[in-house]
Amino acid sequence: MNDLGLYIHIPFCKKKCNYCNFFSVNYNFFLCDLYIESIKYESIKFYGKKIKSIYVGGGSPSILSLNQIKKIFIILEKTFDLSAVREITFELNPESTTIDKLYLLKDFGVNRLSIGMQCTEDKFLFFLGREHSFKTFCKIYDMTRKIGFNNVNIDLIYGFNNQTINSWEKTIKTVLYFDAEHLSLYPLSIEKNTFFYRNGMVIDDFTQRHMYDIASEFLEKKYIHYEISNWAKKNMESFHNSNYWRNFEYIGIGAGASGYFKKFRYKNIENVEKYIKLIINNFDVRVENEYINDIIYETEKIILGLRLLNDGVSINSFRNLEHKKSVLMCLKKKMLKKEKNKVKLVKDYVFLFNQVASNFII
Repeated sequence: MNDLGLYIHIPFCKKKCNYCNFFSVNYNFFLCDLYIESIKYESIKFYGKKIKSIYVGGGSPSILSLNQIKKIFIILEKTFDLSAVREITFELNPESTTIDKLYLLKDFGVNRLSIGMQCTEDKFLFFLGREHSFKTFCKIYDMTRKIGFNNVNIDLIYGFNNQTINSWEKTIKTVLYFDAEHLSLYPLSIEKNTFFYRNGMVIDDFTQRHMYDIASEFLEKKYIHYEISNWAKKNMESFHNSNYWRNFEYIGIGAGASGYFKKFRYKNIENVEKYIKLIINNFDVRVENEYINDIIYETEKIILGLRLLNDGVSINSFRNLEHKKSVLMCLKKKMLKKEKNKVKLVKDYVFLFNQVASNFII
């Protein structure tokens, strides 16, 4: 069996960020307690499954109380076989993280943290709708190191209005100072149902590409660019997320969570109250449930696999006639390159990945 992952979605936030299109709701202590109890009942459906990695994301999982965080990990320990777990990641927002929460996460075996910095200037943090200051981030990051966390990811967003090339370069230089094991850099995209979308914001693709090139130039001196949006020190790649890109199976638990299990790719209802009600009454919470046949599997394996820049995709993965034609065309156009028995993304097309991926959709 492939390395089975487990994703737990915590949809609660203090406030939705201006760019965020992930399913989230405002934090309510009592509703959150009911939600965690519902997570227990959904988890039981996968009782005894052997898990290799856990990712607790959101939303903002760090907004939970100490006792609520504790309840989640007790549920996981009682429900799943965690004897072979290699990586446990917990997402943090600086403003809702405390030293007591960090110690608790450490006690429960969390060995990887992902902190949403997003940028280093307070005026831009305010523009993005973030609730923390750069000073607060620095304080929390310092705490994680003093407590002994030695695998930390920092999230950054770039290419938004009023962010100049010079300010982005300054941000990258500042981030390098923190010496994090992992960095995730995402160009701002304007998604429906976001504050930015409702206010008609547009982005400049040319500027974003320039910023991407600047980041790559600075980061490649210290990090391995192993995935389109992710850089890591040697042997510090995200195990859980890498298995997404390898098209391995994972269980998704919680309202709005997605999963891929026993050849079905599914998504749970994006409504906390309805999720709780359905779970309590033993009804299905899935609103999407697609069977992954051989053609879909091959398509997804190719598209996801090409995101792993060093691994690429085995030439043997291109079995369908249309996929064979597409890979030959992409090789001819120098979008892809062949190295031994692998096909990999050409550097100039990393930022333009969607153009390449579209050729393999059938």
